[in-house]
Amino acid sequence: MIPGRTIDTLDLAPSGGILRGSVRVDLQDPVFFDHPLDHVPGMLLVVAGLEFAEHAAMLRPANVCLRLTFTKFCELDAPIEVSAARETDGNPIEFIQSGRNIARGLLGRRETALAAEIAPVPAFGDGTIPSDLVHRADPGNIAVGPLTVDAGRVWVRVREEAAIGGLPPRASAVASIIEAARQFVIAILHLWGRQPMGTKMIFVGLTADVPTTVPQGQLTRALSWQPTPPEQTRKLRIDVHAVGDRAIKVGSIVIASRCADEVEYARLRAG
Repeated sequence: MIPGRTIDTLDLAPSGGILRGSVRVDLQDPVFFDHPLDHVPGMLLVVAGLEFAEHAAMLRPANVCLRLTFTKFCELDAPIEVSAARETDGNPIEFIQSGRNIARGLLGRRETALAAEIAPVPAFGDGTIPSDLVHRADPGNIAVGPLTVDAGRVWVRVREEAAIGGLPPRASAVASIIEAARQFVIAILHLWGRQPMGTKMIFVGLTADVPTTVPQGQLTRALSWQPTPPEQTRKLRIDVHAVGDRAIKVGSIVIASRCADEVEYARLRAG
């Protein structure tokens, strides 16, 4: 066993060029199992992939692009293996449970520079967003502040103190901004996507093109979204900003989700 939040064992001596690790699922974890779940949440797999990647020296670039698609529900009662390969055009990552692929993706470096996008700093609200809007039972796990609508965009400040702890620094920086974006998306789906409370929001996939460090000094991180019609909210692009005296775009996160009521969710789980 190694020290870490979501990885139990690592084998970084490639066998056939493949690095392998086993994912830790702790049902008492206060963040990933903030409330009762009947499956392993996708965010736990995201964090496990990032923690595994940092131990394998795959998070060294200043900016990374992580693509991950969830193909099946991850069950609570069976081991999970994560594996990756070193290839010239990126590092393919795969999660296997009971012989089946449950998630796969690619981790690489950002190949092109972002176009300079600078905006005035919006008037961020104090405190946190209501917990029911982001499906968190413990207020300490809320990763974003209240919503602010400014110049046609919706903004939230990232609460760095709510970052997922116990991770190496680069994995922590990437994981905490993805978790903040995930919670932001849940709020958007309720408020703009018109999804009622009680709707199950299933993580289908993500693409995160983000820095591997947290801004230092007087800078903070924020997220913004350009509103779209309700029928276009199943795949949302969230922009990532470093905020000082201006808000400078430093990355983006695209999250695809599927919303289901209790009946549809039961049918998905049975299938």
